[in-house]
Amino acid sequence: MKVERVQRWVMSALLTTVGFILAGGLCFLAAVADRPGARPGLLIIAAIVGTITLAGVRTINQLSILSAWLVLGLVPSAVGAWFLLLH
Repeated sequence: MKVERVQRWVMSALLTTVGFILAGGLCFLAAVADRPGARPGLLIIAAIVGTITLAGVRTINQLSILSAWLVLGLVPSAVGAWFLLLH
């Protein structure tokens, strides 16, 4: 395996981990927010962060940014919204 390929895998893993932790933190913050209008805004920001994270991963791997894989960036926000509806 070439060094450049391994570097791309490591950078992709780091970016995905950091981006989804940030998006998950925003969803958690939405769950504990006291202001009524803060919850949808934080969930939207979490969706944006997740989508940008996956766009960055695709850029690192030199793939087209526009893809169906960008929908996975909405997963943290969707899970957060689902927990908010249960709460």
